[in-house]
Amino acid sequence: MRTPTWAEIEQFCRIDGWVEVRRTGHVFYEKVLPNGTVLRTHRSYSSKKTMSPGRFHAILRHQLGATADEFWQALETRKPVDRR
Repeated sequence: MRTPTWAEIEQFCRIDGWVEVRRTGHVFYEKVLPNGTVLRTHRSYSSKKTMSPGRFHAILRHQLGATADEFWQALETRKPVDRR
């Protein structure tokens, strides 16, 4: 299974309309969905490193609120995920 680099996580956040809220040892992002749900994620400064498939799935499910297909499609098309 293909997993993203931390730079691709950041790219996804920018495409998907996330807002950078702070920088420390990581870069933190938030996105408010139309139903009021607030999603939060962060990315490591190690932008070229990838992650394990398990970590990627956990980030998708618990932080990004997207599927792997939606994630990769957003990067490919440069269009945000439709979360209606």
